[in-house]
Amino acid sequence: MLNTPAPAASFPARAAKLLSLAVLSLAVLTGCSGGASQSVSTAVKDSSSAVATARIVLRQDMDGKLTKAAASTSLEDELKEVQTSRSTVLKLSPASQEDRDLQKQALDVLDQCAAGFATARAALAANDGGTPSLSHGDKALADAQDALKQLGDKVGSK
Repeated sequence: MLNTPAPAASFPARAAKLLSLAVLSLAVLTGCSGGASQSVSTAVKDSSSAVATARIVLRQDMDGKLTKAAASTSLEDELKEVQTSRSTVLKLSPASQEDRDLQKQALDVLDQCAAGFATARAALAANDGGTPSLSHGDKALADAQDALKQLGDKVGSK
């Protein structure tokens, strides 16, 4: 078999692959900073929705409009949403100190959300007017909601 040079068509194909790789690399390098803010912003939005839903569930339970099982299941589902957001933020690889600070602040706020869910779940389990009460659970979630709003305002201003 004769050694023949590669067909002319393969050079443009290789050049296109190299160009694509270069563009992708550039996007990754320049997008790191925006990526952290965008990921935190998404986590804040998703978690805010989960906390708001959990507060509605608690209020409906307080009003006798939900069974304990339905309320408990809903709180579990919304907590999973917060945990997913936390996992996403935890996996970020921030390049700058500013992004590392933002990641830490986001993790702190998401931990506060998880603690709010723990209080709400304990209140739902007790549900007898003891401690914590459903109003304590709602207050813990309201505080988490406020922290999420503050973080969202900070991320939105970047």
